[in-house]
Amino acid sequence: MTSHAALPKEIADQAETNSCGLVSTLRALHHLNAHLSEPEVRKLLESLALHRDELSAFERFDPESYCRNRIFSNGFVDLLLLCWKPGQKTPIHDHSGSVCGVYVMRGEASEIGFSPSGHGPLVPTGTHTVAAGNITVSSHDDTHVVANYAKSGEELVTLHCYSPPLQSMRVFAEKETFFADYTGATERATTSGYFHVEIE
Repeated sequence: MTSHAALPKEIADQAETNSCGLVSTLRALHHLNAHLSEPEVRKLLESLALHRDELSAFERFDPESYCRNRIFSNGFVDLLLLCWKPGQKTPIHDHSGSVCGVYVMRGEASEIGFSPSGHGPLVPTGTHTVAAGNITVSSHDDTHVVANYAKSGEELVTLHCYSPPLQSMRVFAEKETFFADYTGATERATTSGYFHVEIE
């Protein structure tokens, strides 16, 4: 069983006092001696959210793919600032043993969850959006896609905390989801003569 240590007191207190800067918060993380629990990941992100201006120095965008910019890492926690142009998304993935917390600094994040169907392929379980200023925390076995599908067309910036640091993750191909049969179903519907189907 994984042991958890409480966040250093100076970090836990920050969400209420706003007493330290980003550098002091990161310095305090060197005192961690175990992985963080889901509530501790949330508390850390609440503390870091107070330093949006300082965190913006880590923003880097890539026109081809969402960009992962490392802020801090040790044996117990990994902090990254992810930057997304409109339409950019992750593959379908899990976190292979790591708790993942996300604070939306700017924009609106879309999340599509997946789970095994019992018949083999993954099926979507739901979708939701996380607006700027909000935090979401997921457990290690949650499977999802995160994307910038905001109708506004604005860039998305998200702060991610992984504990323990994300060493690997399972990535699922479209053929491992119910979408694998979708093309065949569409073709059958259009050629059956029973339906008038308009394909966009």
